[in-house]
Amino acid sequence: MIANYHSIDTFSSVDGPGIRYVIFLQGCNMLCKFCHNVDVALNVKNKQITVDEVVNDFLQYQSFYKNGGITVSGGEPLLQIDFIIELFKKLKQYNVHTAIQTQGTLFSKNIKYYELLKVTDLFIVDLKGVDNEHSLKVCNKKIDKTLEFLKFLDQNNKSFVITYVLLPGINDTDYCFDKLGSILAMFNPVNMSFKLLPYHRLGANKWQKLGLEYELEHIKEPTSTEIKQAMQAINQHYQYYLALRSNQQVSLEYSN
Repeated sequence: MIANYHSIDTFSSVDGPGIRYVIFLQGCNMLCKFCHNVDVALNVKNKQITVDEVVNDFLQYQSFYKNGGITVSGGEPLLQIDFIIELFKKLKQYNVHTAIQTQGTLFSKNIKYYELLKVTDLFIVDLKGVDNEHSLKVCNKKIDKTLEFLKFLDQNNKSFVITYVLLPGINDTDYCFDKLGSILAMFNPVNMSFKLLPYHRLGANKWQKLGLEYELEHIKEPTSTEIKQAMQAINQHYQYYLALRSNQQVSLEYSN
């Protein structure tokens, strides 16, 4: 099995627990305005790599990743779901912790996703908006499939992290925080965790180099105070909806 990929990061501490080996698969089914990996998102032919090449490369340094594992990211990695399933099946023979970063919009309740569940330890799911209107504005995609995917993971008691990029002036209103709190409270806190990711401009130059218009030029990166206030507001709404649905109380944590 061969994958079209962009690059490999052999030392990541932000793409799952512990130190991670991360392979970025080429291509995506959307182009988010805040994408910091636009060169990875473009649907172009890049480098190719086989399952065995990835496994052998990882196993050379497996002891280094003993508290971490491997993460498949993108782009949108589930465009190449067959490659991921075969890769993770082989890695599971060596008890490797496996994770996927996805936005979940490709989800379909078919046999492939059930196979994926069996060999994936953690799903990191980027929620592009709090409703279809907000998501369409920044990514030109609805969130219906993402929510279906999250419910599927929750119903099957899989561990997943929901991430949300804080965009000042776009998705930091009380309406957004209320809707987000309501969404988060839908899921079992044992299965779900949440990360608020501050918008950053590190990938803006990639758009320019590729001759693409960067539409968020006017957006400033949120300050630490704004991030803290946003997290407090989201948590308040989350606690309200969680209490309504289950009488539980679980605090959300900001993570950068």
